[in-house]
Amino acid sequence: MDINDIVSLFSEKTPVNVDIKNTSHGEEDFRETLLVDFGEKRIVIKLSANGFTDEKHLAMWERIAKEYRGLGYYCPQFIRALDGTYPTVVYKDKNCRVWGEEFSKYKSAEELIKDKFSDTKLVEEGWYSFFEDAMIMDAKVAACHFDYTDLPSAYCMFEPFDPSDTSDETTEDAEKWLAIAQNLPDKYKGQVERIWNNWLEARKELEKIYHQLPTSVFQADINDTNVLLDEDGRFKGVYDFNIGGREVFINYLVRQAPYVSTDDTYGSIDVDDNFLKRVLHALDIVKKVYSFNDLEKKAAPLLYKCIRPLWWHASVELEEAGADDEKILRHLDAVEYEQTRDIVFSVHM
Repeated sequence: MDINDIVSLFSEKTPVNVDIKNTSHGEEDFRETLLVDFGEKRIVIKLSANGFTDEKHLAMWERIAKEYRGLGYYCPQFIRALDGTYPTVVYKDKNCRVWGEEFSKYKSAEELIKDKFSDTKLVEEGWYSFFEDAMIMDAKVAACHFDYTDLPSAYCMFEPFDPSDTSDETTEDAEKWLAIAQNLPDKYKGQVERIWNNWLEARKELEKIYHQLPTSVFQADINDTNVLLDEDGRFKGVYDFNIGGREVFINYLVRQAPYVSTDDTYGSIDVDDNFLKRVLHALDIVKKVYSFNDLEKKAAPLLYKCIRPLWWHASVELEEAGADDEKILRHLDAVEYEQTRDIVFSVHM
């Protein structure tokens, strides 16, 4: 099917112009966006070929956008094909699920930073100026405890997001680190085993309570490419729902907050205790509108011990250390420190 045929699934009008944007995540996760201009109106048409974009997920993402709008946040409306479905088409030799979305009224933070706020990058006192509003939005969604789906977000622990995955992303990150660490010289074997046993013990303790923790249904991806702002940089809402779903709120916070607090690179999250500072800052914000229960307070340190020490960047760091004994030892000591340090999360909850 060519582009004109795909557009005709959603409108009887002939487009003036169609721009194409590819946002694929490798061969197994094809994604392409068509920005369709009809002259007096524009829409977005998205195509995906992966293991998790199906009719059930699209109906859920459509519902998420509706619920967020009900809370007063802007989300572009989903658009079904003229026949009322989310059709599957053959496009570029792939079986793609297709859906439409309203062309956003607002720009993303990323766009505005590039076009209008390049000097400040919308950072105030070390944080994105919209970060608090975005966290409050998530807290309000959490407080609703939406339960209209059993489909997990990409952040969930103890269950895979994509049907082709063998484990959740947190476990996958930890196992990737272990595979690298097991190839280190024998003199590191004892510390590697200790670190891995620490991780397994934290995961085991967390699993005992995880499925009792409060959940809701989140968009689950509020980074600067998906946060929508007005021309003055004020927070308005979000778009892009393709990793959204049911999620344990405290898990989502620990996983999400370090990435979206400010505009610096992933590597800087590892320095000056930035990862922890950002988690605690997010907790301080959301408790203004969300009440954490005792089980969430108990889970917070266990989640931190599961997520922070062996998050994906740990594998990158260990791999980059190569055969440098000083770097390897510094890395292992830092990982073990994060596993064993005493952090009082409850005062921030």
